[in-house]
Amino acid sequence: MNRRMLLIVALSAGLAGCNSLKVWNKTPVEPAAPLPTLTSAASVNTRWTVDVGGKSEERFPYLAPALGGSRVYAASADGQVVAVELDSGKLAWRVKTESRITAGPFPADDTLLVGTLDGEVLALAAADGRIRWRRQMSSEVLATPRAEQGTVVVRTLDGRISGLDLNDGSTRWTHETTVPSLTLRGTGAPFLENGFAMIGLDNGKVIALRLSDGRLAWEETVALPTGRSEVERLVDIDGDPAVLAGGLFVATFQGKVAGFDLRSGRRVWDRDTSSFQSIVASGEEIYEVDDRSRVNALDLQSGDVRWTQEGLLRRDLSAPALSGRHVVIADGNGYVFWLDRGTGQIMGYTRVDRQGISARPLRVGDETVIVQGRGGRLAAVQFGRG
Repeated sequence: MNRRMLLIVALSAGLAGCNSLKVWNKTPVEPAAPLPTLTSAASVNTRWTVDVGGKSEERFPYLAPALGGSRVYAASADGQVVAVELDSGKLAWRVKTESRITAGPFPADDTLLVGTLDGEVLALAAADGRIRWRRQMSSEVLATPRAEQGTVVVRTLDGRISGLDLNDGSTRWTHETTVPSLTLRGTGAPFLENGFAMIGLDNGKVIALRLSDGRLAWEETVALPTGRSEVERLVDIDGDPAVLAGGLFVATFQGKVAGFDLRSGRRVWDRDTSSFQSIVASGEEIYEVDDRSRVNALDLQSGDVRWTQEGLLRRDLSAPALSGRHVVIADGNGYVFWLDRGTGQIMGYTRVDRQGISARPLRVGDETVIVQGRGGRLAAVQFGRG
């Protein structure tokens, strides 16, 4: 079982804080699959590395690098934010925010946005890291704040979704959702496009809000809770949705992966799955990682399975990213794997951080990704053939 699945949060809608419950599986845990044996020669080269600082461990899986122009930005759990030149790996600046950062950063124009364990949103100047404003929210910010059209969309652990002014952090609107009594510890970040924010919720529903005023455009159910116990009835959407070709694609824990028409919210297809990771869509396929670390390629139009890679079972995989001809995935032991997009075959891998990697790799060029490890290591890694 993935370690993140063991930590479950009990929420009360009227409280800003939360209590943590640990649910321990008494069934013997199967070992992770061994590293694969490659049948063809491949080379994976680390171009540069930078120490971001502050071990994130498993409590902060949403700390992920972001690309803004010619720089890569990253944040650490102990409050450091860094800007790194993409080509050289040279550190442009480093600031200490004195906050426990849990999500981000997200580049928006000339601003960087991060969320904190204490329920704050911080806006930093992308040029030098200077803090422009802080905004106290109602609860922890575990999902990366994102911005479009001058509105910052923030999702907090208590179910509130807020629209803030990018310039000063003032509140433009607030939308409240119902949070089940038990949820996985995590929230998916909003996907912003064409004036709308698409958000997967802890109750298995997905909604679209208007960026201008926060009004609900549509709401659809991806998966319904089933089972007798509250644990069995968990259907959280903890991963970010993907949008492509007029469709919205989202996966739930102990539920389904489904495709919706982006404008109307009408369900086009679905299939059973269990995933708490973000999915990615490109071309004619979407790619998802289920809760046993199976990697699946699904047909964009029908949801039919095109291939499944089971060679990385129980390795605590990250969400997938696409880079060139490959699907790139990291694991809980700090390895980064390149899978052929057409077949799912594992083509190469390398180890970046012995503390493990939780965040999705960031594509920054053809066959090049940036990965951020739990031990604080930020690395640019490139796939090639020897």
